[in-house]
Amino acid sequence: MADSSIETKKKLLESAKKEFLEKGFTGASLRTIAANAGVTTGAMYRHFKDKDAFFCALVDDAIAVTKQVIMLADPKNHENIDMEQMQEHIDFEKKSTEDFLNYVYENFDAFTLLFRKSAGSTHEHFQEDICDLYTKNCEKTFAWMYKQKIATKKVSPMTIHFMASTIINAFCDIVLHNMPQKDAKKYVSDIMEFTSYGAYKLMGIKVE
Repeated sequence: MADSSIETKKKLLESAKKEFLEKGFTGASLRTIAANAGVTTGAMYRHFKDKDAFFCALVDDAIAVTKQVIMLADPKNHENIDMEQMQEHIDFEKKSTEDFLNYVYENFDAFTLLFRKSAGSTHEHFQEDICDLYTKNCEKTFAWMYKQKIATKKVSPMTIHFMASTIINAFCDIVLHNMPQKDAKKYVSDIMEFTSYGAYKLMGIKVE
């Protein structure tokens, strides 16, 4: 019985993903989702209470991983950095970005739902939400680096917002334009180099 329930849920999610990708959250039909999964509406509601529950089940893991990566910009992840370790930290950030990019392509449908099909759902403001979160973490880290004298110059909040949103929007562009992974890797690398070295220059930090 348990196996049957798991299989039913799997079929419903596969059907829901197809429906959302084709019609977006607002245009998707619960009746169609159930019919394409070969499940009665009554059985469907035993697994998912409404359309939003379907959508969240399909994207929540991607959201959690995205937020985990964004939290790397929090000051607590920079506490042990000194100038001798700066290059090591830059390399770590580069590796984290590459790993996240791979994750995006492994879960491309979920990010397509978030960036292109989420209007009307709980997560319709996902792009703005993660941009705000990333900006706030960057602001706190920049302020901490200045206080610790790692940085010799302060950076304005709007400049930090520009750099943070540029990075977030780069990942959005990859999905919105259905960019091949090889092209996306070069694109993200260029954006990260542009923003990273620009940030170090603005903060008065010398790096190789």
